[in-house]
Amino acid sequence: MNRKQRRAAEAQARKDGNPEQELAAQAAMFGKIPDECTACESDFDKTDKEMVQSWRVVVRKEDEDNPVRIYCPPCWNTAQEVITNFLKTVEDIEDDS
Repeated sequence: MNRKQRRAAEAQARKDGNPEQELAAQAAMFGKIPDECTACESDFDKTDKEMVQSWRVVVRKEDEDNPVRIYCPPCWNTAQEVITNFLKTVEDIEDDS
C-alpha cells in the first residue's frame, strides 16, 4: 500500500468513526437512564424486564446536562396523540389558506 492509499484509508476510517468507541459511548448512556418517567415521575425499575421493554427511551445528544429521557407507556401515548392532533391542526390550517 503506497502513501496515497494509506492516507485515503486513514481518512475513511476517521470519517466512518470507530465502532468500538461508539459502542462504549452508548453503553455509558445506559448508566444515565433516570429512575423515573420524565413526564409523570412514575418509578422505573431497570431490573423489571417488562418495564424495560415497554418504556420509551429518548436520547438527545444536543442536551449535555440531561441527554437520556425515559417515558412510561401512558405518557408516551399521550404525547403521540398530542403530536398527531397538532399535525392535523397544522394541515387543516394550511388547507384553509
